[in-house]
Parts: sequence; structure tokens; C-alpha cells
Amino acid sequence: MQTARRSDALNLRVGEVVEVRSKDEILATLDHRGELEALPFMPEMLQFCGRRFRVDKLAVKLCDTINWSGMYRMDHAVHLAGVRCDGQGHGGCQAGCLVYWKEAWLKRVDGDVAEAGPGPSSLVPPGRVPLDLVATTRKPADPSAPGEEVYSCQATELLRAAPEWVPPRDLRQYVLDVRSGNARLLTMLRSVSVGAFNEYQDLSRKLLPRPLRIRGGMRFPFIHGTWR
Repeated sequence: MQTARRSDALNLRVGEVVEVRSKDEILATLDHRGELEALPFMPEMLQFCGRRFRVDKLAVKLCDTINWSGMYRMDHAVHLAGVRCDGQGHGGCQAGCLVYWKEAWLKRVDGDVAEAGPGPSSLVPPGRVPLDLVATTRKPADPSAPGEEVYSCQATELLRAAPEWVPPRDLRQYVLDVRSGNARLLTMLRSVSVGAFNEYQDLSRKLLPRPLRIRGGMRFPFIHGTWR
């Protein structure tokens, strides 16, 4: 197994059609942990080998949904239209997460025809999944819960694959969102405005007396749940 080279980068754009490389080509890019640049290649992704998809988004940054510590930068990765994890290699997980694809696992093709997303009959026969790839989906058991399987996937390892924290005030990220085609200008401006307003609301709850707060310091869109 070998690690990726920067020459593998395709510098893809939103809307391009790509083909997922063959199983052997992809496995040759992985290290002993079944990863490329710390991003796992999961067994659920094998069913897409040899198929063509349109690039839906450039995965240039991701949100930390583990510790909620903000946004982190990822290099040379994309999301493909209609492709989500079906959880078949992780105990039938039904989270339906977006799948991250390193550009080294894809190749440009002639033409502009992409396939539809996979249907329920797209399961990969067990014999086609390398045993060492299956092993990477498990973590050591938790001593406090003997007999309970602990899984590892892209979602659990994202902060290793994207360790560089992106400060909210880094304007380059917003320029990249628009230039890459990930977001329209007005959508990006609205998102930034809402984020800045919510940051102000958080500070107002700490620093301002209640009469001076906007809507009591609630974050937009001003939804407040109640217990029954």
C-alpha cells in the first residue's frame, strides 16, 4: 500500500462527471489502516467502483459533529451526487452519511452522462470485500461494555482526515465556497450573516442584561423547544 501523491489531485469542479476507479486501483492507494490521508475507504464504497457520477460538492471543509468545535479544512475530496453510506459494513447503520471521495479514487472521463444513485439491490457480495478492509471498520471493544461491537467509519475519523481548524473570520473559505460552485453568492452571504448574528446572540446572553438582548439572546431562527 502507498500514500497519496499531490499529483493525484484532479482539481475537480462542481458538475463534472467522474468515474470511480476500480477496486484494485483504490486499494493500492490505501495504507495499512485502509486510509488515504487519514480518510478511511469503507466497504460500502466498493459498490460504486467503475460507475460514473456527477460531482455534487467539493468537500473543502467539514463541520465537527463530535465535539462541535467548528469547521475543519480537507484537501482533495468531493461528494458525489446521490451517494450516501448504506451502513452495510457497519452493522446496518442507518445514519445515511454523505460519503467523502478522495480525488485519487476518481478519474475524469469523456462525456457528460452520470448514473442514477444506487438502489436497494446494490449490496456487495461478502466475497468481494477484502477481509483487511472489513477489519478496519472495527475498533477495540470498550471494556465497560464487553461483547458490544465498536465501529470506525469516515464520520468517526473525520477530524484526523481534516485536522486544520478553519477560523470563522477566515474570509478565504467563503470565497472558495462561491468560486468552487459549492454555494451561490447570495446563499453564502445569508449563511455568513446568520452565523455572525448567532455569535452576537451568544455573546449577548453572557454580557448584556436581558432588556438589551434581541429576542432574549435566542439564536436564529428563534426556535425554542418546550418539555412536556
